[in-house]
Amino acid sequence: MKRQYLRLFSFLIGITFIISGVLFTLVNNYKQDKKKKIDEEKLIADEIGNVYQTFYDKEKSLSTFRDEVINEFKSFSVFFTTMPDKYANIASKIENYEKNITEIEDISSYLKDKCTQRYSVLEANDKCDAYYINLEKSINIFIADMELFNSKIKEYNKWTETENSSAIATKKYDKLEEFKVKKYTEYVDLNDDGTYLGRNNE
Repeated sequence: MKRQYLRLFSFLIGITFIISGVLFTLVNNYKQDKKKKIDEEKLIADEIGNVYQTFYDKEKSLSTFRDEVINEFKSFSVFFTTMPDKYANIASKIENYEKNITEIEDISSYLKDKCTQRYSVLEANDKCDAYYINLEKSINIFIADMELFNSKIKEYNKWTETENSSAIATKKYDKLEEFKVKKYTEYVDLNDDGTYLGRNNE
């Protein structure tokens, strides 16, 4: 009987050690995986912060450049009679305006890729939210600007029909092409919140 008890006791001790070993391994692996995930997330959060700073600086430059384009366009559209002479210059400015937005999108591609989820690092989430808001506003403001610019071209072209048919006209005015948009033609809602920030030029 004693031998049987000893065998059973030894068996139970063995099982206990095996279970303890398995549990220890599982817990240790879980801790390592969790630490690895936290470390990886911290690296991503740091890179989000770095890329966002570059994005933010470029956004500020875009805002300044937009002010220049708006002022240039106001000067361009003061008098219908001088619009043809100034058309090439403002068309070049507007083309660069769209290029600047494209560049901003390109340099912030990392944010576009990584900001599809939330992080334990709150600052990374704040940067992602700001990225969506600012890029959405920039694109939508550009589209609204283009609508305004082309509405003025349409006014001018309508004016030429009347002016050129006038009996006392001393000069014939050619119609101007509307400004072409290569990429940004529709308002965007990048963060899917149901609003289109910048749509009203705000």
